[in-house]
This record gives sequence, structure tokens and C-alpha cells, in this order.
Amino acid sequence: NGDVFVWIHRRAPRVASSGTTHQVMLAPARLPTTTHATLTGHEGPVLCVRFNKDGKYVLTCGKDRTFKLWNPRNGCCIKTYSGHAHPVLDIDTANDNSRVATCGGNGDVFVWDVTSGGKIRKFKGHQGNVNSVRFTGEHGSVVATAGFDRSVRFWDCRSNATGAIQTVTAFGDAVMSIDTKDTRIVAGSVDGTVRTFDVRTGKQTSDDFGGEKSVTDVSFSRDGRCLLVGTLSNRLALLDIDEGEVLAEYPGRTSETSKIPARLTHDDAHVVSGSEDGKVFIWELVDAAVEATIDAHPKHSACALDLHPRLAVMVTGGTDGVARVWVPPGGGDSYKGSG
Repeated sequence: NGDVFVWIHRRAPRVASSGTTHQVMLAPARLPTTTHATLTGHEGPVLCVRFNKDGKYVLTCGKDRTFKLWNPRNGCCIKTYSGHAHPVLDIDTANDNSRVATCGGNGDVFVWDVTSGGKIRKFKGHQGNVNSVRFTGEHGSVVATAGFDRSVRFWDCRSNATGAIQTVTAFGDAVMSIDTKDTRIVAGSVDGTVRTFDVRTGKQTSDDFGGEKSVTDVSFSRDGRCLLVGTLSNRLALLDIDEGEVLAEYPGRTSETSKIPARLTHDDAHVVSGSEDGKVFIWELVDAAVEATIDAHPKHSACALDLHPRLAVMVTGGTDGVARVWVPPGGGDSYKGSG
């Protein structure tokens, strides 16, 4: 039940800035820079936003201890789910979209039935906040979580047991973020490391971001070859998974005191990140030039963000208690009718 992985440790170097990163250019027409819908209803900060796996619906969760299911095309709230005793920090959907996994304060990890709104599983074992949750395994049979207690835990959805089937304890501080891709899991920790492991092959690597410390957000590229890594020192880097090489860095955003998400667009052509100053930055992937900035949540933090799996559509959430759906200029009618 303990950590069975043997880690290969690498140091993640910096790369030189291209020098064009701070230039804000006219946004290309294909980028989601226009507000399509505003999703209101949370009583307090929106802490996470997530498209379901086919992109037809959006899930939001917040400090108000609820999560909500939305139709992003018309902005309507379909259902509100209650049952957490603490803020809901992260959310994920199974591949068939029939189940949702959530996590939050006091070790809470739940799996819900989307249609009925009822809890179908409750897992126990984390001490303190559970910061991140993802479905993994065949048909979403396993839930992976990351916690303040310096561990990543795996839970079997097919079993009636409430305890973890495996616990990774290789971290020196809180684990803030995890992501999954096929049989691989990546985790970012406040100890400054990014740990990637493949549950099928047994291969494990640890990339050290050194003095930056506090890795707060990690996410796979769509093709699974790279990772976006965000830290509390405002750093956002693109990491080659196989080589451990930093391919590009994306300056401009503010991430000094809180977890700020970054994602790649559906075609892996652009990097998108929130910012503590309420802005959303969009960079070109290779040369790291800023192609657009959006004042998404003025005078608040843009602390939640996700990209549609197939379309140029984005959803953001902020400490203003609002989520917003974004489409390319002039793309609202076609998206609304995409059903």
C-alpha cells in the first residue's frame, strides 16, 4: 500500500526568453477571446471549472461547498450538487460522463452519479485538504488524488473498500496538482518537484524545478509528449517528458500566492493561463509570443480555467464568484447551435 516506485531524478533548467513574450498583439480570430455566456450562482470564489469529456457540459465548483452542471452554450445551470462540508477544490468526470469525482477540505473525496446527484462512493485516508482529483484506469475504474498530506493516492471505484489501493509518499511537501494521460500520472508538489509515473511500464521520473519550489499546477499536452508546469514564482514552463528538457517558458502571468491553472488548446498550438490579476494570457506554443490577453475577471483572480477538448472554446472562473464561457470573435451563434 506504500510507495513502490523507484525515481529517476532530473533537474529542469531554464530557457532564455524569446524577447517577444510581453508584446500583446491583436488576437487571431480563431482564439476564444469573446465572452459568450456568464455563469452566475456560486456564493463565493469559483475554484475549478471543467468541461466534461465530450465538451458538451461544464462543471464548476467553489468555496460555497457546492458544484454545478451547466449548459455552456446557453449559460443555463442544469443542476446544483451539495454534500461537501468544506470548499470543493477540484472536479473531474469519467470518460462516459456518467460519474463525477470531487475533492476538498478535511480529506473529502467523493464520486457522484451525475443524473441522480447522489454520492456513490466516499474514500477515506487523506489528512487535510485534497487538492486535486482525476479519473484514471480502464473505464475510469480508479480515482487518483493529491493531498496536503504529501501523498498521491489511488482508489478503486469497483471495490466497496473505502481505503486507498496504493499510496505514493515520495513528496517532501503538499501535492497541489495531478493530471492523467492514458496510463501515466503526473504530480506537482510544493517541494519543487514534478513526478511522472506510468502504472503500466513502471517507469518513474522526478524533475526538480529547484529554487522556484512550489509547483502548483501540472497538465499534459493533448498529444501526451509534454507537460505544462506552473509555480508560485510566476514561472510557466513547457517540459519535454522523455528528455526532461524545458522547451519554452511563458512569462507575463502573476502566480505568487495561489494555484493558477494553465492548459494547452485542443490543437496544442497555444498555451493559456489564468493570472492573479484577473487576466487570461494566450501564448503561441513554440515562440512563446503573447497572442492575446483578456481581462477575464477584473479586480479579482482568474483562478480557474479549462479548454474545450475539440473546439476553440474556453471557460474561466474567478474569485468574483463568476464563471465565463469564451468563444472566438463572431463565433457565438455557431457555438450556441452546436448542441
